[in-house]
Amino acid sequence: MSEIPERIEREMFEIRSRMAPDVKDLKKHTEPQYIGKQVGDKVKNRVKDAVIRFGKNLADSAKRQARMAGEAGRERNPAPFTDAVKSDPKPLILLAVLLTISLLMARKISNGKPGRD
Repeated sequence: MSEIPERIEREMFEIRSRMAPDVKDLKKHTEPQYIGKQVGDKVKNRVKDAVIRFGKNLADSAKRQARMAGEAGRERNPAPFTDAVKSDPKPLILLAVLLTISLLMARKISNGKPGRD
Protein backbone atom coordinates (compact mmCIF):
# COMPACT_ATOMS: atom_id res chain seq x y z
CA MET A 1 0.00 0.00 0.00
CA SER A 2 2.91 2.35 0.55
CA GLU A 3 3.81 1.87 -3.11
CA ILE A 4 0.63 3.55 -4.34
CA PRO A 5 1.44 7.07 -3.01
CA GLU A 6 5.01 6.78 -4.32
CA ARG A 7 3.77 5.70 -7.72
CA ILE A 8 1.24 8.56 -7.80
CA GLU A 9 3.95 11.03 -6.82
CA ARG A 10 6.25 9.68 -9.54
CA GLU A 11 3.49 9.95 -12.17
CA MET A 12 2.66 13.49 -11.03
CA PHE A 13 6.34 14.44 -11.32
CA GLU A 14 6.49 13.02 -14.85
CA ILE A 15 3.32 14.88 -15.83
CA ARG A 16 4.65 18.15 -14.41
CA SER A 17 7.99 17.75 -16.16
CA ARG A 18 6.23 17.10 -19.49
CA MET A 19 3.95 20.12 -19.02
CA ALA A 20 6.68 22.56 -17.95
CA PRO A 21 7.63 23.68 -21.51
CA ASP A 22 3.95 24.13 -22.41
CA VAL A 23 3.32 26.23 -19.31
CA LYS A 24 6.35 28.42 -20.05
CA ASP A 25 5.16 28.87 -23.64
CA LEU A 26 1.65 29.70 -22.42
CA LYS A 27 3.03 32.29 -19.99
CA LYS A 28 5.03 33.86 -22.79
CA HIS A 29 1.98 34.09 -25.08
CA THR A 30 -0.18 35.68 -22.38
CA GLU A 31 2.22 38.49 -21.51
CA PRO A 32 0.74 41.93 -22.29
CA GLN A 33 3.80 42.96 -24.31
CA TYR A 34 3.53 39.91 -26.54
CA ILE A 35 -0.22 40.34 -27.03
CA GLY A 36 0.24 44.06 -27.75
CA LYS A 37 2.91 43.30 -30.35
CA GLN A 38 0.69 40.71 -32.04
CA VAL A 39 -2.29 43.07 -32.13
CA GLY A 40 -0.11 45.90 -33.44
CA ASP A 41 1.29 43.71 -36.20
CA LYS A 42 -2.18 42.55 -37.25
CA VAL A 43 -3.51 46.12 -37.32
CA LYS A 44 -0.52 47.29 -39.38
CA ASN A 45 -1.02 44.46 -41.87
CA ARG A 46 -4.74 45.10 -42.22
CA VAL A 47 -4.26 48.84 -42.69
CA LYS A 48 -1.50 48.21 -45.22
CA ASP A 49 -3.70 45.78 -47.15
CA ALA A 50 -6.62 48.24 -47.09
CA VAL A 51 -4.43 51.08 -48.40
CA ILE A 52 -3.06 48.86 -51.16
CA ARG A 53 -6.58 47.77 -52.18
CA PHE A 54 -7.80 51.39 -52.13
CA GLY A 55 -4.82 52.50 -54.22
CA LYS A 56 -5.38 49.76 -56.78
CA ASN A 57 -9.10 50.58 -57.02
CA LEU A 58 -8.32 54.28 -57.34
CA ALA A 59 -5.71 53.63 -60.04
CA ASP A 60 -8.11 51.39 -61.96
CA SER A 61 -10.86 54.02 -61.75
CA ALA A 62 -8.49 56.78 -62.85
CA LYS A 63 -7.33 54.72 -65.85
CA ARG A 64 -10.92 54.01 -66.80
CA GLN A 65 -11.90 57.66 -66.53
CA ALA A 66 -8.85 58.77 -68.53
CA ARG A 67 -9.72 56.25 -71.24
CA MET A 68 -13.33 57.46 -71.27
CA ALA A 69 -12.22 61.12 -71.38
CA GLY A 70 -10.10 60.34 -74.45
CA GLU A 71 -12.97 58.50 -76.06
CA ALA A 72 -15.35 61.37 -75.24
CA GLY A 73 -12.95 63.84 -76.87
CA ARG A 74 -12.54 61.77 -80.02
CA GLU A 75 -16.24 61.09 -80.46
CA ARG A 76 -17.35 64.49 -79.17
CA ASN A 77 -19.79 62.71 -76.87
CA PRO A 78 -19.31 63.27 -73.12
CA ALA A 79 -21.79 60.56 -72.10
CA PRO A 80 -19.24 57.73 -71.53
CA PHE A 81 -17.04 60.03 -69.40
CA THR A 82 -19.95 61.28 -67.30
CA ASP A 83 -21.09 57.69 -66.78
CA ALA A 84 -17.58 56.72 -65.65
CA VAL A 85 -17.45 59.65 -63.20
CA LYS A 86 -20.94 58.91 -61.88
CA SER A 87 -20.09 55.28 -61.24
CA ASP A 88 -16.91 56.12 -59.30
CA PRO A 89 -16.23 59.81 -58.59
CA LYS A 90 -13.17 59.26 -56.32
CA PRO A 91 -10.45 60.03 -58.92
CA LEU A 92 -12.13 63.22 -60.07
CA ILE A 93 -12.76 64.34 -56.48
CA LEU A 94 -9.13 63.62 -55.60
CA LEU A 95 -7.98 65.57 -58.63
CA ALA A 96 -10.18 68.54 -57.65
CA VAL A 97 -8.87 68.48 -54.06
CA LEU A 98 -5.25 68.33 -55.20
CA LEU A 99 -5.81 71.16 -57.68
CA THR A 100 -7.44 73.29 -54.98
CA ILE A 101 -4.62 72.65 -52.53
CA SER A 102 -2.03 73.47 -55.21
CA LEU A 103 -3.76 76.74 -56.07
CA LEU A 104 -4.07 77.73 -52.41
CA MET A 105 -0.40 76.98 -51.78
CA ALA A 106 0.65 78.92 -54.88
CA ARG A 107 -1.47 81.85 -53.72
CA LYS A 108 0.04 81.73 -50.24
CA ILE A 109 3.58 81.58 -51.64
CA SER A 110 2.96 84.46 -54.05
CA ASN A 111 1.38 86.61 -51.31
CA GLY A 112 4.33 86.01 -49.01
CA LYS A 113 6.89 87.45 -51.43
CA PRO A 114 7.14 91.18 -52.14
CA GLY A 115 5.41 92.00 -55.39
CA ARG A 116 7.05 93.68 -58.35
CA ASP A 117 5.93 97.24 -58.95
